Amino acid sequence: MEQNKSKAQPMGLALDVTLTAMFTAITAVLSQVAIPIGPVPISCSLIAVYLTGLLLSPKLAVLSQVVYLLLGAVGVPVFANFGAGIAKLAGPTGGYLVVYPVLALGISLAMRLYDKKIADKQSKSKAALGKRVAFLAVTLTLALVLCYATGTIWFVLYSGASFQKALSLTVIPFIAGDIVKIILCVILTISLRPLFLKTVKKHRP
Repeated sequence: MEQNKSKAQPMGLALDVTLTAMFTAITAVLSQVAIPIGPVPISCSLIAVYLTGLLLSPKLAVLSQVVYLLLGAVGVPVFANFGAGIAKLAGPTGGYLVVYPVLALGISLAMRLYDKKIADKQSKSKAALGKRVAFLAVTLTLALVLCYATGTIWFVLYSGASFQKALSLTVIPFIAGDIVKIILCVILTISLRPLFLKTVKKHRP
């Protein structure tokens, strides 16, 4: 039994490393789907951050986003529009990046409550589906508000712009697109998360 346990540990570690690397890569790839419109580009990076929290354990969710930031910090062009470097993290839009691990952690912790109280896999009623959709939408909306708040305050402190000016540059132009991202992630979570978790569980020793 001890021998089986010793074999399972490296296998479990390998799976964790694979999942972490996979979601780091997803974040890097989706960050390049970006349109530069000002100091903050329109990008799909938040979709990756949301999915990281929605699908991974808290530890792996945080780790994947920390690795993403570290890669960018050391010069790997993983930030939007192939940006990289400490200057990018410390720049006017750095607040939107450094909060990624916090967002992933918060969402992942919320998903523990979701699995315990909300995700009734046996019920296909409209009420049960509505409850799941509402929980996910509220969770992601709160994460988005935290992202907006951190990024805007950082931008104000860095640039000296007024709070109203910062909102007009870094929040208001993105609201409609960010709502679409939340809707997309809710749909993906409802439809694909059970299969993803089942697959991970199957390969975990």
